[in-house]
Parts: sequence; structure tokens; C-alpha cells
Amino acid sequence: MFSAASPEATSKSLATPLTISLGTALAIRLFIAFAFPNYYAPDEIFQYIEQAHRLVFGQGVVPWEYQVGLRSWLIPLLLAAPMALAHLFVQAPAAGLMLIRLMLCIASLPIVWCATKWGERFYGTRGAWTAGLLTAVWPDLWLMAPHPLEEALSADLLVPAIYLVEASRGQPNLRHVMQAAFLLGMTFTLREQLAPAIAVAGVFLCGRNIKRWLLALPVAAVPVLCAGVLDWFTWGAMFRSFWMNIYLNIVLGVASHYFDSAPPTYYLLNLLYDWLWGGIFIGYFAWLGVRKLPVAGLAALATIAVHSLVAHKELRFIFPATALVIPLAGVGLARVCANKSELRIALLLGGSLSGPYMSPLLYMMVPWQDNASRLYSSLAAGHPCVVSIQTWDRGFLPILPVFGGKTRFTGETIAAGQSGHVEPDAIVAAKNSAAIPPGFSLRSCAEQSWIPFKHRAPDVCFWTRPVLSCQPGPVAPFVLVYPPAARPYGIRDRLTDAP
Repeated sequence: MFSAASPEATSKSLATPLTISLGTALAIRLFIAFAFPNYYAPDEIFQYIEQAHRLVFGQGVVPWEYQVGLRSWLIPLLLAAPMALAHLFVQAPAAGLMLIRLMLCIASLPIVWCATKWGERFYGTRGAWTAGLLTAVWPDLWLMAPHPLEEALSADLLVPAIYLVEASRGQPNLRHVMQAAFLLGMTFTLREQLAPAIAVAGVFLCGRNIKRWLLALPVAAVPVLCAGVLDWFTWGAMFRSFWMNIYLNIVLGVASHYFDSAPPTYYLLNLLYDWLWGGIFIGYFAWLGVRKLPVAGLAALATIAVHSLVAHKELRFIFPATALVIPLAGVGLARVCANKSELRIALLLGGSLSGPYMSPLLYMMVPWQDNASRLYSSLAAGHPCVVSIQTWDRGFLPILPVFGGKTRFTGETIAAGQSGHVEPDAIVAAKNSAAIPPGFSLRSCAEQSWIPFKHRAPDVCFWTRPVLSCQPGPVAPFVLVYPPAARPYGIRDRLTDAP
């Protein structure tokens, strides 16, 4: 006989620190994902979503990384699955993009789960509330969650791996060893630059125990070998995306010379700009947390240190370190709050969060490329045949995955009789910056993304002309940035058979 639980007991069981923290984290992430269909970085669009779009819709731009075999097809294949599933029921690509965002938001929750469990392990229920809620509402974590970037995906795996490493220290739990090893191997396949952090975790996981090494290394090698086989199938060479990345960016210096470079202090200064005075709180609390979780602290430090030595820097590169630092700070905050009143806890939590929530960087990144997304979605709703793109810069990226399979893209605007190519039936350009051919009518304009302390660039608009049907014929390709050093290595891939 089973007795029915009372409503009070059921309500109490649901209102645990873990469920509230996870629910809060998911609610924030879903709101940001759907209310602001933004894009964090160009790589998210051109390297991953666009390539998944090519697999499903048979159309898309091929960036130089996919012409030389620099990128693995792993992430595009993972994104193509939900995109193809949505396409079975809805023809518009937007449905697949929303499904991808939903899945990525859910995939980011293990970071919050680990933080809550760490807080509970060391400081009981109050520690679980403190660490869980801090991690759930920290801006960097919910801002990156809906974006299919390798930094975000690798962080979703690295933090649970570190959790298992910490749990297995001094305990003969070989199941944790196998699980942690597999997650560390997956982390490496997604972002090989995290090798130092993975090595730190591996040393703590196995230590001087030969049996653990003999068990962990083969398990970790499984996802790595699978990624190598995928490179062989797609690019014709085992691990091509791994060694080509090292050769072009480290040996030839494509990233540092062709894109940009920054001094070693870049990450420290940008974190201070990102978190303001909250960085002082987080730094102190994280230092306290490292005393309980040394593996997480060393892995985060290794990630920041190694990336500081690389010339080309972007703040997102060290996001896996941020995903470790915030749970560490949650544990440290729980220690400080162990004997404090609820009012003092609220003040400490507010002091930590007020900095990043008042940072100009946050209010730049939340709507970043949102206007571009809405303008291109509005244009895509008209099902244009050929779109000429005259605006391609940091403040307004071409959001091409919102278009169906029949739309083609070009950089030309002149008539077909003059160029030998099909004349576009839609033009995207900065307002008052391009000569629009006769017959085109202005349809819509949008502001470029706001960048703090810089003058806002001109609005971007699109013009269309009446077209009865799509015209067959060649289209001059829409060309993205292509470093000259990469040109000699152009190849053909086996998934799309594209040059």
C-alpha cells in the first residue's frame, strides 16, 4: 500500500535548492534565447550554424576554415540534427534555430547542478542555495548558454568532468574515473586549446594509480579517435582539423597577424570591465573556494594562463575558466555566509552581482546582432531569390541561416547584362552608403549593434524589387574574409562536395 504524500510535503520536496537553482537558470536562459535572438560571435553563425544549414537546406556560405579543413564537422553535425528534425514539420529555418537554442540552454544546466552540489557538499543546504543561485543568475553563464560556440559546449562538459574528478579523489570509485575520462576526452575534441586544463584534471584523477591511468586513457581516447575518424571521412585525413589549426594559427600565425593580437593583460582587464567591482568579490570568494576544490581552481588558472600567452584573444576563449570560477566563488561565498544572517547573505550576493549587471558590456552583448537577426528574418519572409549583401562588419553581421534553400547570396548589385551574373532582387546595405539600382524600393531599416564609447554606425536597410520567379543562372559568390596564408591549402570536403 502506498500512502499519498501531503501537498505540503510535495511542495517542500519541489522547493529544494537544486530544483529552484536549475529552474531559475533555465527560465533566464530561455527568456534570453527567445526574447533576444542574438549572436555572440561571427564564428557562431558562419562556422557552425551556417554549415549545419548547408547540410539540411543545401545552401550556405563556405568560410575559409571549411575550405582548408581547419574546422571539425562535429559541431555542425550536432546542430544539423535538431535543425533537420524541425524541418520535417516546419519549412522555415527559424524553427530549427529555436530548437537548437532550447537544447543548448538545457545542455548548460550541468554547470549550475555542479555548483549547487558543491555548495551542499561543503556547507549544507545554505551552501547549496548560495552557490546554486549565484551560478544560476551570473550573466556570463546565461549569456553564453544559447550559443553553439565550442567554448560554451566545452564548458558544459569540462565542469561536470571536474566535478567527477573532485568526487573521485581518495575514493576507489572507478565508475567516476571512466565518466570523468570520457568527458575530458569529449572536451578535448571540442576545444583542443583546453589541453592544459584537461591535463591538470587527468593528473588529479589518476595520480600515481597505474590502474586508473590504464582505465582512463583508453576511455578518454574514444571520443578523440571518433573525431579523428570524422576528419578522415570529411577532410580525407585523420585529425586534420587538429593539426591544421596548430599549423595555420601557431606556425603561420594567421589568427594573430590577419585578425588581431592583444597583450597578456587582455583577459584581466576585460574581466574587470565585464564584472566591475563584482570582480573583487568574485576573486576573493573564488580564492576561498579553491581551498575546497583545488582541481577546479588549477584548471581555471591553466586555461587563463595559456590563453594569455596566445596573441589572438577574445573574452569568450576563456569562458570554460569562467564556468569554473563562478561555482568556486559560490562555494567561497557559502563559506563566508555559513554563520551570517539572511540580510548579510543578500548584501554579499548583491555586491557580487551588481557589478556585472551594471557593466556596459552586458548591455552591449544581450542585444548583440539582434537587430541584424530581425532585419534578415524580415527579408527572408519574402523568399528572395538572390540577395546582394553590401554590409558586413562587426556591428551588423549577415544572418544567412534564416533563409530557405532557394535563396542565393552575392556581393554584386549591378545588372546581369553588365556582369554576366544574375541581378539580385534584394539588396542589404548601410543607409546612404551604396548606390541602389533603379527599380528597388526601401523596405526596412535597423540600427547596428551598439558598442560602448563608440559612435553608432549608420542604420542598415534592405531594398527589394518585384520578381515573378527565381532566375536561373550563376551568381557571383558572397566572399567572407580569407587570409592569404590559407589559400594554398584549399581542399574539397566529402559532406557537401564544395570547393
